[in-house]
Amino acid sequence: MKLKKRLLALGMVLVLAVAGLTGCGGQDTSSSEVEEELYIIPQAGGSVTWPEGMDTSVTFGSQMDDASGTLYVVFNGVQNRFTNYFTPAGDTITVNSYATSENENATTDYLVTLWKEGYGGREYVDGCTIEFQTGGDCATASFSGLDPNSRYKVGIAYMSGTYRISGGLSISGLSGAEALTDEETSEA
Repeated sequence: MKLKKRLLALGMVLVLAVAGLTGCGGQDTSSSEVEEELYIIPQAGGSVTWPEGMDTSVTFGSQMDDASGTLYVVFNGVQNRFTNYFTPAGDTITVNSYATSENENATTDYLVTLWKEGYGGREYVDGCTIEFQTGGDCATASFSGLDPNSRYKVGIAYMSGTYRISGGLSISGLSGAEALTDEETSEA
């Protein structure tokens, strides 16, 4: 019961925090639908094709393909994780993602959030949250208005205290990224 109350409180805080934020560059916030004001809704399609040699069996791992400027991220049985920092090549990056939940009755969506390196840590980029579905189909969305001279990371969040998700994402339009350490790839 305590866990449910904590999750409900966390969800309310997230909703209130995001509701008061302005949209990420290029996002249309004129819609009267609350969901569209809170999140960037991805378009169906896109794909995530793992680079050769990437270990997709780890709990959480990433690999940068310098030739294409794409960071690949795999997640298996996780709830909340962050990539390491990356640098955009321009002012827009594109995220392709898919995931499945370990239980059909679990929440059917997960969030990909954008964070910028700030003084003493990371700072959420206002309005930069993409809401993906957990049905296993790939979808795509973009974050725009980025500073190519700054470093960013994305967070993957799944709002369930009981269930976990597995899947992957790719972030294209990058000039570089830090690798995850062995410890970060195996954290439970």
